[in-house]
Amino acid sequence: NAARMGEYLQQRVREMMERHPTIGDIRGKGLMVGIELVLDPVTKEPARRILDDLLQAAFERGLLLLPCGVSTIRFMPALNISQKIVEEGLDIFDRALTVAEEHFFDKRNGR
Repeated sequence: NAARMGEYLQQRVREMMERHPTIGDIRGKGLMVGIELVLDPVTKEPARRILDDLLQAAFERGLLLLPCGVSTIRFMPALNISQKIVEEGLDIFDRALTVAEEHFFDKRNGR
């Protein structure tokens, strides 16, 4: 289950990369998955402020995420997690990342 759900989790996040240019890298084994947030996909400059906003937005929506390093989110769910719960968590992650990106780029552009 850990291998299958971990691959599913990583595949869903890879699909999100098309909508979220701040996802710079996805790595992990099984259900321990790291998602690195970057300001620029080419330079891979860490996106610490987006990480902080993401943590708060996800928490407000019912998802507790753990930071790891400068700008990486660590997923470490229970090894017996169901696909339905993975999907629910990733849906919250997707919405929270959208909020964090909008907040960061609005501030950056003086809005």
